[in-house]
Amino acid sequence: MHDHFIIEMLWIKDGNVKVWDVSYEDEQILRADLYTEKRKQKCPSCGNKTKRVHGYRNQMIQGPRLVQGKVTVSLRKRRYACGECGKTFYERLQMIERYQRALTSVQNEALMYAADSSFTTAARWAGISVTRLIRLFDRREMKTPTVLPRAIAIDEFKGDAGGERFQTIIVDVERKEIVDILPDRKVDTIKKYLRSCDTSGVEIVVMDLSKWFKKAVRDVLGDPLIIADRFHFMRQVYWALDEVRRDVQGELDKKSRIHMKRSKKLLWKSHYDLNEEQKLKVEKLLQIDPKLREAYELKNLMEQWFRESDHETASKQLDKCLEALRASNTEGFKRVRKTFMNWRQEILQAFMYPFNNGYIEGVNNTIKVMKRTSYGIKNFERMRNKILWNQEMKMAMGS
Repeated sequence: MHDHFIIEMLWIKDGNVKVWDVSYEDEQILRADLYTEKRKQKCPSCGNKTKRVHGYRNQMIQGPRLVQGKVTVSLRKRRYACGECGKTFYERLQMIERYQRALTSVQNEALMYAADSSFTTAARWAGISVTRLIRLFDRREMKTPTVLPRAIAIDEFKGDAGGERFQTIIVDVERKEIVDILPDRKVDTIKKYLRSCDTSGVEIVVMDLSKWFKKAVRDVLGDPLIIADRFHFMRQVYWALDEVRRDVQGELDKKSRIHMKRSKKLLWKSHYDLNEEQKLKVEKLLQIDPKLREAYELKNLMEQWFRESDHETASKQLDKCLEALRASNTEGFKRVRKTFMNWRQEILQAFMYPFNNGYIEGVNNTIKVMKRTSYGIKNFERMRNKILWNQEMKMAMGS
C-alpha cells in the first residue's frame, strides 16, 4: 500500500509525518505505524527554536472507520528539549491534538455529522464514544456578530432548554442568517442582549404580535420600523373561525360532530382554491348554524383584503374589514378586531415592505427536527451551539 495513499486516507496535513509500516492485525483492523522527521521546534515556554531530542514515545491513536473495518495508528512521537530554558515538550502536530486519542480528521468528521444528526448517531458513524463527541463539541466556541444588521426578525420557539420552555431567535432578514439564540423570551433578556450589541444600524424589526417583543425593541432601539409578520396576524382570523366551529360542533350529535371535526381543513382552505365539489360541501356545513356562516364569511372578507390589497389600498380596505368585525357578535372576531386595531400600523407596514418571518419559521422547523432526533437537548448552550453549528456547516457546504 503506497505511503501517500495512507497519508491521504488519514487526512494528515503534517509534512514531516511518514509511514513506517502498514499491516493487518486481523481482517477488520488496519494498523498504520507512523513516525516523524526531525524538525526545528519552538519552545512553548521561552520561544527559542531547537532540534535537540530528549526522547521518544509510541502513542496509539484511533483512526477513521472504514467500510471493511477500522484503522489504528501507532505514532512514534519525538520529545524535544529546549537548550535555553531546559523545558521538554512534544512536537506539535496537526494530525493529533494535545491530550486526544483520536485523529483530528476523525474528530472533525464526527463534528460534521453532529450538525445534522444527534450526538449518538454522529458518534456511531465516526466510530467514537458519545461522551467524547460531546466534550469536543462543548469545547467549540460559536462566535456571533456584535453589530446587528439593518433588518432583523425576532421570534420564539419551544426549545425546552436551560429550565425555560421557550427560547428566542434573532435572524438577519435580508441575508437569511441566524444572528443569535437567547435563553428565554423575557423582556429583560432581550433588552440586555440588544444593549450588548451595536444596534446603530438597525432600521427594521419583524416580529409576531407579541407586546413583550415590541416593548423590548421600543425601550432599547427607540422607534425602528416594526413590521408585523403576515402569518401571525392572519392566523388570528383562522383561530377565530375555528373557535366558532368547535362551539357549533359541540352541539351536534356524534356522527355530525365527527364530520364537522374532519372538515376543519376544508373550512380553513382559501375560497379562491375551492373546486365546485368542495364549495358544495362547505355550503352544507354552513347551513348547520348561522354563526358558522357568519364566521366563514368574515374569514373570507379578511382573506380577500389580505390577498388583494397593496400598499395603497390596504389601509382603506382594512377599515371596511374592521367595521364588519365590529358588527359581529362573535367573541373571537371581536378579539381579532381589537388585535388589528392595536397593531394597525405594524400590520399595514407588512404591505409596504417585503419582509416577513418566513425564514425564521423555517429555522424553527429545523430546530424541531433537531430536538426530535436528539430526544431533546436540555443544556441551553449546547442547543444554541448546535443550531449555530448547523447553520455554519450548511453555509460551508453552500446549501
